[in-house]
Amino acid sequence: MSDLSVISVLPDEVTVELSGGPARFHAIWLRDNARDDTSRHAGNDQRLFDVTELPSHVVVRAAEVVDGLLRVEFEPDGAISTYDSEWLEAHRYDGPIDSSPPVAVPWSADGFVVHRLRWGDRRDVVARAEANGALMRDGLVVVNGLAAGDDPGVGIRDVAGLWGPIRLTNYGEVFHVRAEADPLNLAFTPRALNVHTDNPYRRPVPGYQLLHCLVASGSGGVTVLVDGFRAAEVLRHEDPEAFAVLASRRVPFRWAGDGFDLRNRSAIVEVDDRGEVRAVRYNNRSAAPFDLPYGEMAEFYAAYRTFARLLHQPELELRFTLIPGECLVFDNERILHGRDGEADPDRYLQGCYLDRDWVHGRVAPLPD
Repeated sequence: MSDLSVISVLPDEVTVELSGGPARFHAIWLRDNARDDTSRHAGNDQRLFDVTELPSHVVVRAAEVVDGLLRVEFEPDGAISTYDSEWLEAHRYDGPIDSSPPVAVPWSADGFVVHRLRWGDRRDVVARAEANGALMRDGLVVVNGLAAGDDPGVGIRDVAGLWGPIRLTNYGEVFHVRAEADPLNLAFTPRALNVHTDNPYRRPVPGYQLLHCLVASGSGGVTVLVDGFRAAEVLRHEDPEAFAVLASRRVPFRWAGDGFDLRNRSAIVEVDDRGEVRAVRYNNRSAAPFDLPYGEMAEFYAAYRTFARLLHQPELELRFTLIPGECLVFDNERILHGRDGEADPDRYLQGCYLDRDWVHGRVAPLPD
């Protein structure tokens, strides 16, 4: 039985009782979200009118529950629409902010276990669902059972295809992480790399990155991962003023070479309108000279350096060695990755990027 009932009807609003308690809805909001066939396309649920086409003053003429649905008549255009209780509950905006737990769950290195998906299990519905859930929750998964060395078997393109098409960049679709004589990027050297997120100089920043290990390093080259969401929350707890500075100032990033000059401005820590951490972008190699006003520069550098030091706290660093045949898939605006120690020159990984929509927006797997 539906918990829906009408508490009061006013010209500018309707108050109803829902399973989560009373909720008020403005007349203009209800009219803009009318569910009738003249207002929404039955096939794709897209709105069939523009807000400028509505009357200048939308009024509720009547509202009642009929057959378990809220039925509302509007004036002056005479529109009639119905709304079910589940839809109203899902979209209510009167009351406390939604306190449901976030999908992303920040983690520290101690006790954290990376979720692994065997390539042979990719068609298993449960295994795929668990891997996707881990990718959203933890920001990373490892797919194993892939090609290694010169084996022409299952490669990074196949793994990317579990979610969507590869994003093309100036590095191509697939780039090669190995020592090069004239590297376009420090990643293409044996050097150790500080933890970072990739490509903050692009707009939009690539949402996910894949790194497939073909040849492991005999020495050095240990993968270091840090959950940027956890680091940001630690900063917010320990130094809220520094957190506020990094979240409220945008700074420039730049990469130039190979016929490109890529630039973008973004916050080191991006938060949404409710204060939830939405993205972390940190790359000491690609940070352009900061250009904040003189009066803000010293304060920003203090906050920036505090956060940078925090990223090196051992309890936040997950360290492991990718072995041949493993592919790391991770959120590039959350998980910072680095390389500890000079890598063996023979170490060889292939990498690529995916746009965020292919992971966050997909509700059904691609056909295999």
